[in-house]
Amino acid sequence: MPDAPVNPSEAIRFFEHLSDIFAGRKRRKPMVVVEPQGSLPFDKGRDPLSIGAVLSRTIDERGWAPFLSRESVLAQWVDIVGNDIAAHTIPEIDGDLVTVRCDSSAWATNLRMMRHEILANIISRFPDSGLEKISVIGPGVPNQIKGPRRVKWRGPRDTYG
Repeated sequence: MPDAPVNPSEAIRFFEHLSDIFAGRKRRKPMVVVEPQGSLPFDKGRDPLSIGAVLSRTIDERGWAPFLSRESVLAQWVDIVGNDIAAHTIPEIDGDLVTVRCDSSAWATNLRMMRHEILANIISRFPDSGLEKISVIGPGVPNQIKGPRRVKWRGPRDTYG
């Protein structure tokens, strides 16, 4: 196993590229996958399989489809929510929860109202992802405690979270 971490968005782009090329998506006739039935040289079903068919079968057998769908959500966040919203948000996925971090409380408030639409869009595009909930949080409250002694302060008022 390599020591260097692999960028998940790069891995998902590579997977989608291979799927587009080899799964027959750009061809007019879909490729037929035939399982090998015998082990003799000219038995029926010993034809070579396409890389896309082998890749799809491996993904299904190992249960990687939800993980690849979740990484696709992160990689295609701009397409899901649009350029304006994506410029002010950072999505994170943990289990079946999508947490969206916003850079201002105004964006957080607007996205809280739109979260059902965003979740419906994610589910329609990536049904295998298993994402069921979305949480929107605003920016963190700044810490005003400096030094060993502290005094309770008034708080940030309504400009945060």
